[in-house]
Amino acid sequence: MLPKDYRLKKRKSFNYIHRKGKRVEGEHLTLVFVFARMKNIKIGFSVSKKVGNSVTRHKAIRKMRAATKPLIPNIAPNHSIIIVAKEGIEKLHVNEITAVIENMIRKANINGRHVVGEASCLPL
Repeated sequence: MLPKDYRLKKRKSFNYIHRKGKRVEGEHLTLVFVFARMKNIKIGFSVSKKVGNSVTRHKAIRKMRAATKPLIPNIAPNHSIIIVAKEGIEKLHVNEITAVIENMIRKANINGRHVVGEASCLPL
């Protein structure tokens, strides 16, 4: 389970991120992210009915949560993220999902090291 401070729960937030966010597509997952005014990272998960029945979808969400939890320190602050599952996610192991999400974070350039075009690049 993700700590409460990192959860994205409100429908309004999900809709905003889907509308305004940038996407990184993968074979089994899509990462949608947006720069936010909040200090914390907010992470939400979305699994459609295309993935399977409610039991399968819930297992997929639990796997994605478990895969994301150790990656939180590697994500730059002030970002809201939605991880969207695609068909086939239910066949992946948690370690494989972790590797996929970590790769997507690197592609999106929101890892905690250096974020181009954000507050970390402002002159002093």
